[in-house]
Amino acid sequence: MLTLAQSLSYYKRKDVISLILDYAKDKEVGVRFNESFGKRPDVLNYDNDILEFAKKGATSFHSSEELWNNTLQLNPNMRRNELDDLRKGWDLILDIDCPYWTFSKLTAYLFIKALKDHKIESVTVKFSGGKGFHIAVPFEAFPDKRYYLDGKYVDVKDLFPEGPRKIAEYLLYYINNNLLKVDDENILFGKFPVSFSKLEKESGKKKSELIRTRCAKCRSIISPERLKISARYEYICPNCEHRLEDAEKEYMQCPKCKKLMEKKPLNKSLCSCGSSKTFDEFDLSSIVAVDTVLISSRHLYRMPYSLHEKTGLVSVPFDIKHVLKFEKIEAETTKFKSYKFLNRKEAKKGEAEELFQKAFEFQNDAKKKESDRVKKEFLSGKKETNYQNFEHAQVAVPEEFFPPCIKKISAGLEDGKKRAVLVLINFLSACNWPYEKIEDYVLKWNEKNKPEKLRETYLRGQLRYFKSQKQKMSPPNCDNKGYMIDTQFCNPDNFCPRIKNPAQYASKKAWITNNLGPRKRKAVKEEKSQSKEDITKNRDF
Repeated sequence: MLTLAQSLSYYKRKDVISLILDYAKDKEVGVRFNESFGKRPDVLNYDNDILEFAKKGATSFHSSEELWNNTLQLNPNMRRNELDDLRKGWDLILDIDCPYWTFSKLTAYLFIKALKDHKIESVTVKFSGGKGFHIAVPFEAFPDKRYYLDGKYVDVKDLFPEGPRKIAEYLLYYINNNLLKVDDENILFGKFPVSFSKLEKESGKKKSELIRTRCAKCRSIISPERLKISARYEYICPNCEHRLEDAEKEYMQCPKCKKLMEKKPLNKSLCSCGSSKTFDEFDLSSIVAVDTVLISSRHLYRMPYSLHEKTGLVSVPFDIKHVLKFEKIEAETTKFKSYKFLNRKEAKKGEAEELFQKAFEFQNDAKKKESDRVKKEFLSGKKETNYQNFEHAQVAVPEEFFPPCIKKISAGLEDGKKRAVLVLINFLSACNWPYEKIEDYVLKWNEKNKPEKLRETYLRGQLRYFKSQKQKMSPPNCDNKGYMIDTQFCNPDNFCPRIKNPAQYASKKAWITNNLGPRKRKAVKEEKSQSKEDITKNRDF
């Protein structure tokens, strides 16, 4: 933790005061005092403001991504239309968070290249002060147009947080498909090869955890289980014609007549589209967190030239061409050099129009493909596995049917609280809880969190955004690494292997309890156990 002497000696510097004050214009400011934030909203207008906060123990300064007409009019109870009236614009801030330093720099490089590929010149970058980077595009670069969203045309300034979310999701897609390549030994980050052995050594993850296999025809993800099954063989006895299915073996003896059996590949298609051609893709999200769904109105991030409480380093901007060579020593308070972050004067109006347009088109195409896939699966009678497509509960599901992961979250957390908010809100919504009960549940849950609670303004911002959405969302799938596995929320019981999603667990268990008597439930359980082997053999892959 920073001491008062350390922070005060830094924030009283005239060059630091000038740099921070210049950046604070039209921004909401959050002042942090080691483990807690001061009142909100707040602003920085004068040199003495920064010095006075430092004397009171301020360790860092954070600002909003949004630009406001009158910041001090903000309050946590404002409705969406009131925030839109007050907002004058927003900056695109991509938060690259990775615990592995080499790959944090490589990922930042890829995002900068992706933005440059879309003809955006006003890209700037800064070190977060901890383990990642913030990449920025100023609002002045975005088009002065209206876009169609949820049945109406909306000004770009009012497309927050939807605009940044769509752009971040599209850029992840663009990077995965254009700037990352995989061969047997290396991953190509743009033009820079990195061996799997280096990645495994630095991240502590196996190669199988870092790559995913996709269908070459329809680009669907092929699960490891399906890959294993596709490599199975049929063994046929030439004497009694007994047949069985198994993995590849050097030889197989007939269990009936003890003769050696002939081996034939089953040649089952890997994908539901009928294709068996695949390619490997590096899963960027396996080592890097680029949060998109956590962006909300009045979301704050560390200001340039602010200190970081844990490292004591400066959140320093630098030349984007230097990103792969940047080292943390350059962010020490006595060594950093000043550089512009969010250079509004050099931004060309509309230079980000191509990016904005493609991000919206990407979202629409993704929704159409998903709709077509669901329709195809429904007509073919196959089971849907995407968590957004299972039928939501028609009545509110009681807490007694909640899955272990939600019970673990509900008991209060030390880490992962922001991700838990998203999981919890969407889970309760999918379980048909009314908004008032969701709000009450989430606020009470926050009281259980230790060592510190989430800020109430942050929680209410998440709840307000959820309330403004017309379509119900579901929580992330059980196999989602970033939200369920890496956070250690997932804590499966005996019922979990039957389901794909926490909300599906609750609605299914409630239905079984309410529609089947104890004897019938036991019979169903025994029947499923007895037929498990047959189901596995005869499943349509």
